[in-house]
Amino acid sequence: MATSNSWDFSQTAAGIIQGALEDINVLEAGESVDSDDSTVALRTLNQLVKQWQGSADMAAGLKIHTRHRIALFLGVNQTQYLIGPGSSDARATTAYGRTTVSSAYSSGTSLSVTALTDTTTKVGTTVTMTTADIIGVVLDDGTIAWTTISAASSSPITIGGTLASAAAVGNYVYWFTSRAQRFVDIEDARLRDVELIDTKVDIYTDVSQYESLPQKDATGDPTAILVEPLRTQTRVTLNFAPQEMTDQLHLTVIYPSEDYDATTDDIAYPQEWLAALEWELARRLAPKFNKRWTETHQTSWLQATQIARQLNPQNTSIYFQPHMDGHA
Repeated sequence: MATSNSWDFSQTAAGIIQGALEDINVLEAGESVDSDDSTVALRTLNQLVKQWQGSADMAAGLKIHTRHRIALFLGVNQTQYLIGPGSSDARATTAYGRTTVSSAYSSGTSLSVTALTDTTTKVGTTVTMTTADIIGVVLDDGTIAWTTISAASSSPITIGGTLASAAAVGNYVYWFTSRAQRFVDIEDARLRDVELIDTKVDIYTDVSQYESLPQKDATGDPTAILVEPLRTQTRVTLNFAPQEMTDQLHLTVIYPSEDYDATTDDIAYPQEWLAALEWELARRLAPKFNKRWTETHQTSWLQATQIARQLNPQNTSIYFQPHMDGHA
């Protein structure tokens, strides 16, 4: 008997909703979800995945599939940064390239660069300049001037505006396409220098650690950060005001779960989480549809969620939760 030789099974939001409603006997096999029920279930699914993001469910590290590494470019004397696609800082990204100025820049919108691609900042990854990318040029005064790329088919490239001052041959040039998302949890922080050597940065776990600093504008390399997820952006505050603009703060973070704007959207969880999502959704929908949650339901929910949680035990924390062998 031949096997499928396939590993690409996935589900849409509609599939998870259909399964959850079948689990609690709202639907019989083959029945379709009506539009009102679908609206209720899709709203509940979005609430569920937002609660399961980060370590909010008492098990840090469970969301490996939403782990990202963000590079935050620093500003001279700037201790506070907002990370998110709407941030005016425009300096945080999950993928960036680096090159150098190849012909001294003094003014204008023409910038000569050594290369349009980079393979050094993340081994095994190629980052290529494209039109509308955000670009930062290290100026001779040590600051980074940020603008956008208007054309990048060859060097010299065209940038969106005149830089504030001169940039000598060999000065670093950084670019990236997309700004990082607001993140909900952080696992690690490092300061990376031009040689791509990292230095550990502490993460304050209590705001009082930051508030107890006697001088919050002292200059120097940051050694600790305060991270505060806000409604649409995440605020990162450094304990020292940086002076070296060629260093970046590299953060290992947990991104938020994606929205499900329509039932046709694919589920943005790995295959091993699909059963857990279906049964957790069923558990939350049961009271909304006036369905009794039975011992059989509880056993199925418990099995599905525990297996999903334990798939990466080396990355999770021990936690205790009541009512695990009875009705939740």
